[in-house]
Amino acid sequence: MLWPVLLDSTPRDTAWSVGERVSTRLRWLDDPDLPDELVLRQVAVRASTLLAADGQPWAQLIEAGDLRAVREDDHRTGAVTLDGCLGFDAFLRIIGELPAAVGIVRRVRVIHDLHDRGTSEWIRRPGAVRLTDVPDAGPTHLRDDPSFEETVPDDWEPEPGTMQILSPEKYFRLAGDQLPTEQWQARGFLVDLDVADHQK
Repeated sequence: MLWPVLLDSTPRDTAWSVGERVSTRLRWLDDPDLPDELVLRQVAVRASTLLAADGQPWAQLIEAGDLRAVREDDHRTGAVTLDGCLGFDAFLRIIGELPAAVGIVRRVRVIHDLHDRGTSEWIRRPGAVRLTDVPDAGPTHLRDDPSFEETVPDDWEPEPGTMQILSPEKYFRLAGDQLPTEQWQARGFLVDLDVADHQK
């Protein structure tokens, strides 16, 4: 089965390229902040309790076939039906006892949200999302302008006095009238992961 995985940060160990076999620990997101058509509905899973070092429950381990993921804030066991999607969480890699899910990356898309120009910042427009297919989940795909090519040498430094770091509020005060009324901004990736027992 193909499972959508939300990546709001890029994995450091691999770029998650299309066709690549990945092994990772995943988190279940009950409220993934995605349009309804991208969220899984009524997913039947088996749940067991994960215990903290002090013996108290801290999360569920949910399983569906070969898929395994952590779901916090609930400790029920047995058959559970969920809405949501999977999420990549780099923090989970340090918890050694959690089982990993293994899958093949079938599709990678960048999530772009439409933002409106506010008085002091960009305001995300709810529900206005577009997806762009890319070959991998590398950070270069998260540039807001995909046509931009890096032309600055690695050792380049600005001339003294020619560069100024501005807060978003000050930037909007100085340049707000020159900004477009709306713009698309890249937020993260949605990866379709074919999770199965790929070791057989």
